[in-house]
Amino acid sequence: MPTGSSRSGFDEFFRDLRLPEDMRDFLKEEPGPVLVGDELLKVAKQAKLLVSVGDFCTMDLITRGRPPDIAVVDFKTKREEKLEYAHVLEAFGEIVMEVVNPPAMITREAWMAVSEAFKSKKRVRLDIRGEEDLLSLVCVALAPLGTTVVYGMPGKGAVVVLVDSREKSKMRSIFRKMVA
Repeated sequence: MPTGSSRSGFDEFFRDLRLPEDMRDFLKEEPGPVLVGDELLKVAKQAKLLVSVGDFCTMDLITRGRPPDIAVVDFKTKREEKLEYAHVLEAFGEIVMEVVNPPAMITREAWMAVSEAFKSKKRVRLDIRGEEDLLSLVCVALAPLGTTVVYGMPGKGAVVVLVDSREKSKMRSIFRKMVA
């Protein structure tokens, strides 16, 4: 389950950040393996701390018996707002926080919510009003070392990132290129 403070090393970024247009293609690159089905479940079951970002991938983990410790969802998949499986997501989480985070942004509110989620000893669901895509970066940045972060790549599967100092360094570099 989530433990400890998660702000170390990223305090300077706890503000609203906007993704510049010229970085959008760069962030579509997959920084880790893309897994589906049983491959994803095997990795998830081995995770000591599991974070999922995205509705379908979160639902998939829950229904396969390895719910994440922290889930970041916006109740949309491919921009569709009527999810057949919304009830699965709505039933998840002992703590639920609603967070405003517009598209192509990371808000200070989102930074704070992810930070608080990592301090909880209970399962947490962050309901994003706006878009959750960029919050996978925040999750990697704030996660304790050794955390597994998975996020959906529509039509492909889920990207798996094992959080280590190299991944955190990549996040720092990305955040420095974003516009405050």
